[in-house]
Amino acid sequence: MRSDVHKVLNHFLEEVDEQIGYQPMHAAINEELRAHIEDKAHVYMEYGVEEEEAYEKAVRDMGDASALGIEMHEAHHLRTAKPLLLLLLILIVLGMLGNLVVRGFSVGELFYNGYFIWGFFVLFLTMMYGYPCLLKYAGKLTLLFLIMSAFFVVSRMVARSMGVNHLPFDMSVIYSPSTFFGILQLAVPTVAILLYRRRQKGLGALLLLTGLQFLFIWFSRYAFLLDYACIPFMTVLFTSFGLELYVVEKKYLNIEKKKGILVAAASFLVVFCVWSFGEGERLSHNLELFLHPETQADNAWMDGYNNVLIRHLLGRAEWFGEVDLSEEEMIRYGTSQWYYEDGPGEWDVNGRSLEHHITYRMQFLEEPKLSDILPQHFLNNYRIAWWILKYGWIPGISLTLLLIVAYGILLMTAFRIRNRLGSLTALAGSLALGIQFLFYLMGNFGYQFGMFGNLPFVSEGLVSITGSALMAGLVLSAYRFDTVVTEKE
Repeated sequence: MRSDVHKVLNHFLEEVDEQIGYQPMHAAINEELRAHIEDKAHVYMEYGVEEEEAYEKAVRDMGDASALGIEMHEAHHLRTAKPLLLLLLILIVLGMLGNLVVRGFSVGELFYNGYFIWGFFVLFLTMMYGYPCLLKYAGKLTLLFLIMSAFFVVSRMVARSMGVNHLPFDMSVIYSPSTFFGILQLAVPTVAILLYRRRQKGLGALLLLTGLQFLFIWFSRYAFLLDYACIPFMTVLFTSFGLELYVVEKKYLNIEKKKGILVAAASFLVVFCVWSFGEGERLSHNLELFLHPETQADNAWMDGYNNVLIRHLLGRAEWFGEVDLSEEEMIRYGTSQWYYEDGPGEWDVNGRSLEHHITYRMQFLEEPKLSDILPQHFLNNYRIAWWILKYGWIPGISLTLLLIVAYGILLMTAFRIRNRLGSLTALAGSLALGIQFLFYLMGNFGYQFGMFGNLPFVSEGLVSITGSALMAGLVLSAYRFDTVVTEKE
């Protein structure tokens, strides 16, 4: 190509680039436009037009460079899911304010609740850079999760062989249920990317996800407290099943639709059966806790009693304002006498009689408050129930609806993403957060199943807030880079 022809072409492309805000797209767009212009110019040259004139005609046929650049910008620009981002920020603020209202406003409490500020920065940074980084390092991250899993399992087995629960050095954060939940959450969108990239293998891609779930079964049984593994694993199980159905329904995989649905359903049932075979007694216990909590309310420290208490108190809640309880009732709730002396409950705990428990609790009930009669850690486990009992049904229902809307918009944002890989990644994040919320919501109305999970963005705790921010940030990031990042990247 002659230099003057090259100059005409480059000048046109530079004018187009000036209108495109996302600079990394310039090279791809230039390559596409250059190829299109060259094809047109060659057609002109086949009809005897000189090279320079052919290129000038081809460039002129493309129309005004600035107008074309604006069109390209509209088709390939960074986007922000503003409604979703606003709702997530509101939830983070509500979580922090909820803590401060109960604990009191002070400098110390502001520092204590600093993880909410940290969550905001994690959400922002993940939104800005998370999705492209995840695409780039998906394979390495999967390998890292596997190495971490193996390390946790081996270290726990070594500790047990030494006759202790943990190794001599402090690994409390590593072995915490929240950390376990965080690892499982992040593994799901990572594996979703690997699933899509192996879509041509069809059945093999689905089996890849199934194999990962079996690894999580092994992981949870050997490395973590099993009481806390139920909700995290069920979250992964249902999220993975949702992803499998989605990719089959959208025909992303190289497999017949009907066959794909059957394989996905069979994989789900096999994984669930294998898991439940080793967890049969625990699942039966959790189901009984969910349906008939009174059978597990032997004392005031049990989740069965918490379920019974929450159901009972919600029945007394007002439409507006705090539940109406006299001081005497506060004391009898705080000491559990309402159930074990006045009600049908039977106290049964070794080493501590009901009278001993009442004496112990009375030292905290000189001026009884609502927070004194709720279950321990109510700021984490009963945030919605607290709003209903403290402020009334209308505020509590309003908070619940806000959360439902937030997770609904989270899911809708995933479906609005046109890039198939981006949509799949966002769906993994939104499903994981939404399923957590459903389990949490049931527990807040006295239908707890297993140990409590997290209320994303609102529960207190560094790991909880970080995990929620990362997952939602990936949804925002996949939406942000929807039209500028290709599926191959």
